[in-house]
Amino acid sequence: MKIVGTIVEYNPLHNGHVHHINEIKEKSNADLIIAVLSGSFTMRGDLSLFDKFTKAKHALNNSVDLVVELPTVLCIQKADIFAKNSVLLLNQLNVSEIWIGSEQNDSSIYEECYNALKDKNEYIKAKMNEGLSYKEITNELFPLLSNDLLGYSYYKAIRDNNLSITLKTIKRIDSNYLDKEPSSPSIASAMSIRNDLSLLNNYTPSYVYDDKDLILDENKLFDFIKYKILSSNKENLKNLFFVDEGLENKLHDIKNFNSLDDFIKHLSTKRYTLTRIKRMLIYVLLNITKAEINSISASNLDFVRILGYSIKGKEYLSSIKKDTSIYTNIKNNINTILDIELKVSKLLDTIYNLDLLSKEQKAPLLKN
Repeated sequence: MKIVGTIVEYNPLHNGHVHHINEIKEKSNADLIIAVLSGSFTMRGDLSLFDKFTKAKHALNNSVDLVVELPTVLCIQKADIFAKNSVLLLNQLNVSEIWIGSEQNDSSIYEECYNALKDKNEYIKAKMNEGLSYKEITNELFPLLSNDLLGYSYYKAIRDNNLSITLKTIKRIDSNYLDKEPSSPSIASAMSIRNDLSLLNNYTPSYVYDDKDLILDENKLFDFIKYKILSSNKENLKNLFFVDEGLENKLHDIKNFNSLDDFIKHLSTKRYTLTRIKRMLIYVLLNITKAEINSISASNLDFVRILGYSIKGKEYLSSIKKDTSIYTNIKNNINTILDIELKVSKLLDTIYNLDLLSKEQKAPLLKN
């Protein structure tokens, strides 16, 4: 039985993602497709347009057989941490290949960069001490990686952990990942759709468009973030993850702002990018400390949380459950990572009048 995986955010799922899965089916001849899916927040610290259970439903409608959650604290992270944990999840599920979208569509570039960067560790450390990010350094050394850094991070995770997984690429068509406007009549980037929700009608499958009333307004987070910051002293804020190097001194500036975007722009600098600030504010909102993240980082992810499956996916899970720790629903006090998932769902239930907590405690979505 050939099992392959992919790693997705589906923010939102659009026609390009449909093409991606169709290409996987055609080129891999896989018996089963597994998707690691980011939850209700994304790697860059954005609130996803749809909650994770709605996104899981979309994935199942897009011919994915098994939808696995990348937990919040491993998702809202730098590319290398996001990639490492996504790859380790798929490794637990015995995939032989991971298929990703790529601008270059040439995985040999990843191998070339990996081998070259091994000899530049001291240079990279020195540049990071100067304030450059890993992304900026790799872009400087390998300009071709600028739009494929996440793909390289997947490759690096496979090599660093000596996994028997092959990374496969599929050429992105008609629209690049960061395009802010559609460049094709059939495919638009997720970013351009988020910038103009009217594009949902023409650039997403009907099962996504039909859920348009479930879209979450990120601006509603602002008052909750503002309350959390203003009700916390600087010492408490300093203990929260991603609040570093004096940022706690600027957080109380939020009292002068009335929108999330304006406050994020106020905090961002060359050293602290918009993405870094967005990630930090979500950790502040969730009250997640450095100590909690350090305890999580000290051990590898050793369980799998299932959000949904097809009948074939459910049967496959049954065949491996003796060898893998699998959670099809979660309740309190299982572990820190899953307790935080419950916290996230409770928060979003409160803000958006959803029913995520009850879904956490029920069996996964089943696609017949």
